Amino acid sequence: MYCVDYTVYIEDDDQCLTCENYAKGIACPLLEALGQGVVYLEDSLTVTNCGFYKEFKRTLKVVKKEEK
Repeated sequence: MYCVDYTVYIEDDDQCLTCENYAKGIACPLLEALGQGVVYLEDSLTVTNCGFYKEFKRTLKVVKKEEK
């Protein structure tokens, strides 16, 4: 994760990619604070143990087409 001009960029190694807050577009307190400039990130950071993390799991199932 890194910031440029109050824009937060998530990298492939960040835990955010599997977080429910990030996947569903819900405001994450950490990302919100970084984006608003309340918290500053001076270098890149790999997020691996965030206190706001909720695991997001996709559940897909095959639906068979009914015969008429």
